[in-house]
Amino acid sequence: MSNKNGQAEIIRINPNADFYFNRAWEAFDKNNLEHSLKYFKRATSLADNDVDREFGQCQTALIYQHLGHFQKSCDLIDELIQKGSENYPEVHYFQANNYAFLGDYSKALKCTQMYLYLVPTGEYKEEAEEFQKDLEEELNIY
Repeated sequence: MSNKNGQAEIIRINPNADFYFNRAWEAFDKNNLEHSLKYFKRATSLADNDVDREFGQCQTALIYQHLGHFQKSCDLIDELIQKGSENYPEVHYFQANNYAFLGDYSKALKCTQMYLYLVPTGEYKEEAEEFQKDLEEELNIY
């Protein structure tokens, strides 16, 4: 872009949390998980309230999960749970998946049960109920 005098115009951007969240989603949509991870981390660091910080941390944990870094995802979600985050109860379901991938089916079952207890009609209700059945079968709990 140039102005009337032929000089290049400077386009100002405000690199706030929303800017980086949008970039993260764009990268995710293009299946560029490494860039998405970078942008979610940056957005989280710039968030100006707890809800946005928790959202960013949750999304970062999910990207780690997609990348197969289950322990990193698990650690981030543990932080959210320890803080007592009530904004995103689905983190218990996400954590259950981490534990299952890490081979700890007992912890995975406890997290699944906690999710179903906290939000019995939640977004992942059907998946969680099926997952619970699978885990109980794996652990020989009938």
